[in-house]
Amino acid sequence: MELLAPAGGPEALVAAVEAGADAVYFGLKELNARRGAENFTQENLARNVGFVHEKGAKAYLTLNIDVSQRELGEAARQLELARQCRVDAVLVKDPAVLKMMPCFPEIDFHFSTQAGISSSAGVRAARELGIKRVVLARELSIDEIRAASSVEGIETEVFVQGALCFCMSGHCLLSSWLGGRSGNRGLCASPCRFEWKAGGSDGGRFLSMHDLSLLERLDDLKQAGVASLKIEGRLKNPGWISKAVSVYRRAIDNGVDEELRKEVLELGEYTGRNFTDAYLKGCRKCLTGDSGRISKVPEDVEATTAGQPESLPDDTYGIDIKIENGRLACVFTHGVSSKKYLYPVSLVRSPERAVALGAVGEMLSEDPIQGLLPGNFSVENSELQMPRNILKKLREDLSSFLRLAKKGTEEKIKVKIPADVQSILDGCRNTVPDNPNMMKFNGVIDVVRIPGYGDACEFRRRCTGYRIIIGSAGAHEILDSDYDWGRSLPVIALPPVFFEGDIERMKSLLEVCRARGFTVEINSWDGWFLARGAGVGFEAGPGMAVLNSMAAGFLNEKGCGTVAVSLEADSRQMEDLALRSSVPLRIYAYGRPVLMISRADFPPEFHGRIFQDRRNCSMRLGIEWNLSVFRPIEPYDLRHEAKRGPAAASFAADLSGSVDFSSELKRSGAACKSTVKTFNYQRKLR
Repeated sequence: MELLAPAGGPEALVAAVEAGADAVYFGLKELNARRGAENFTQENLARNVGFVHEKGAKAYLTLNIDVSQRELGEAARQLELARQCRVDAVLVKDPAVLKMMPCFPEIDFHFSTQAGISSSAGVRAARELGIKRVVLARELSIDEIRAASSVEGIETEVFVQGALCFCMSGHCLLSSWLGGRSGNRGLCASPCRFEWKAGGSDGGRFLSMHDLSLLERLDDLKQAGVASLKIEGRLKNPGWISKAVSVYRRAIDNGVDEELRKEVLELGEYTGRNFTDAYLKGCRKCLTGDSGRISKVPEDVEATTAGQPESLPDDTYGIDIKIENGRLACVFTHGVSSKKYLYPVSLVRSPERAVALGAVGEMLSEDPIQGLLPGNFSVENSELQMPRNILKKLREDLSSFLRLAKKGTEEKIKVKIPADVQSILDGCRNTVPDNPNMMKFNGVIDVVRIPGYGDACEFRRRCTGYRIIIGSAGAHEILDSDYDWGRSLPVIALPPVFFEGDIERMKSLLEVCRARGFTVEINSWDGWFLARGAGVGFEAGPGMAVLNSMAAGFLNEKGCGTVAVSLEADSRQMEDLALRSSVPLRIYAYGRPVLMISRADFPPEFHGRIFQDRRNCSMRLGIEWNLSVFRPIEPYDLRHEAKRGPAAASFAADLSGSVDFSSELKRSGAACKSTVKTFNYQRKLR
């Protein structure tokens, strides 16, 4: 079995290889699921990949986030750079990358865990798409892993050590919902790690998962047919990486002994969280909560984790203020960039309208500019008074300088894109003639999502004129119903996640849908494989939603008649996508989206409770698809954005989580315009 190690930066890469890793995985500055790590640049990528190959190991690049329309060129350049640097494989998620995949035959493509493969059906889908390896969902049992690994002609990869996401395969909207930092785009703010109150109870870390450790189960994984054992940790420091790789290298080569058991426990001191192997055992209880351990980095390791700006020089800037020829000379520095700005020394008539130069540094420290804080501040005459209007101008100039300096240090990749790839990109850059997505949103909903089959039948009796998507239905439920849908047939949604034991049930449901003429909504590659095999018509739902037209086109080529736009999309992304997509798009303009979906079980008394964090974000725990699901108490609503709203082929309301479907749908979107939530529509998705 291959031992695959994380490399958040060059030092971690060297540490992993020297400790015995067979392969390392890493990302560039953009488009990877750990954008908070140090990551790699165009200039150092080739050198580091060369080092890995010299040591007899393999190098895997992660390009595993949801890609926006404006990032398609960057994705293509990263693939070409990977080819030039002889990267062995690229880990992917977005269907747009699958569209470009045939243009890079020298590279193997692996499905990232973000692709959400949770059964042998998903593995078969990946094989059919040309994927060489699948990183399986971390929530699978050993029997489920065995079934997935039994698919011939494709490899499987399994996480064995490191942090666990609360949500299935990291498919989480909570961080994005709270502030636009998307976990699906590599910028998760980890709100699950904080304390939450549940139904008036004392606060607790109910959503904070224990860390994964499968040291004792390596033989089981080998017998199950797993090809690669993966260590999580691109945000961890080189010392931890070296120790983790060393432990698993010796365990693979010589078996597990008491010394290794002791050493693997020491790895847990980094986060202070307990270890678990519960999912592998098929257990879903007692997976979260406080550990009672103190987080500690081993003494011989320097603490340099991401998320601690004070320990990272690149996350600071410098200011040097002097008097030159009767003017204030301010030199700003960030990284290798510096620039001088000159300001007049004005006579201060009113002291309350001024600030001493010596206090400027403290004032700047209170509020980050471009996400940065001052790391070095020097001033020649600290008592000199600066008018506040000059301070305001200084802040504006500093913000502009840092924005440009950060762009320079991020080293935007400039690689010539091959002609065949450029041809694909060109097809996504121009507006589309006969565009099916030119219907401007005027606040009118034409598609409604109802959670259950019986509820959907009742809703249709009371409300007509809507196309109905049924969020959850079983074959027997449909067969036992005598409701006549007439010519307006519903769409039956497949779950966003299902497992090996659910496949036969999914097949039965699909057979009933085929016989009744119902369209199916797919929400995973597992579902796509089964739906296509059943011969039913299907659409791509929120679980397969896109941010770019190339991804929509690829899904359309694979049989999807309509494709959902990502629930996280901001207004600009919606506009970019709608203008350039020849595939009918659906925008969910109203609803309580699934913020979190987890295989971790909660005690029955927690079901239905409202969870609330320190920022008063409130969401309710429910059970859907036999999984723990959190939806917000209050919906988001784009209906009051009608005057400047998005364009698409259809606009949907998800009424899951509603008490009275018809009454809620009739509620005016403009009634509470001042307080209504619009998700990321009015801000930028990051």
